[in-house]
Amino acid sequence: MPAWFSFLATTLLVFINIFIVLAIVNFFMPFFQLGNKYYTIIVMAFLALLNYLILYRGKYYEEVFGDFEKYESRYESWKKSVPIYIISSIVLLLVVLAIADYRHDGHF
Repeated sequence: MPAWFSFLATTLLVFINIFIVLAIVNFFMPFFQLGNKYYTIIVMAFLALLNYLILYRGKYYEEVFGDFEKYESRYESWKKSVPIYIISSIVLLLVVLAIADYRHDGHF
């Protein structure tokens, strides 16, 4: 179960960051179409599959997570930077959504 949750968390962060970049590009180049919802679902499924094949197929994640436990002192600085990255991704997503809503409706 922890492997499943880590897979979902990493995939969700990738989706959020790609969505943010595409939305910001769309703000400056309105002619850039993000595609319909089916295209987006296909791209997200492809990214999830790629994430699975790279990290979780063949249980490679056990080696990666074992490395984190074995050399914990190497990753000490990550204890602050990873939560900051996650929180900033979520906040930036909310800001981009608020701007998109404002541009669409004219008010928040």
